[in-house]
Amino acid sequence: MPIVRDDYALGRLWLALGLLGCGVLTYACLMPQPPQPQIEHFDKFEHFASFALLSGWFANLLAPRYVRVIIVMILFGAFIEVAQSFTPYRSADMRDLTADAFGVLSGVALARFGAMRWLGYLDARVAAKTDQPR
Repeated sequence: MPIVRDDYALGRLWLALGLLGCGVLTYACLMPQPPQPQIEHFDKFEHFASFALLSGWFANLLAPRYVRVIIVMILFGAFIEVAQSFTPYRSADMRDLTADAFGVLSGVALARFGAMRWLGYLDARVAAKTDQPR
């Protein structure tokens, strides 16, 4: 069984971009002084939104492996929180992990119910321009 769905001509590219997104998120969560708007608990929204986007991305690419995506992405959120606890300038926060988990569940649900169809459209358009076989 292939890693990504068979109907994506550029599945490996989309997978690599998702992993790059995970790297960017890790950096953003571990950087010393991330930019923060002066809105109380805005970081919880950032956690929720970033994990919803990445989880939706992976859930769409790896369908129907939704449970695996949920488990791996929640473990990824836990990894980030543990890594933050080892830095002198950041700290672990269970509320962040809770926001991550709700984001994961929301992203997978959105992908499951079709909110990520645009990726298939993009795949078809890019593959057609690069003459990739489907």
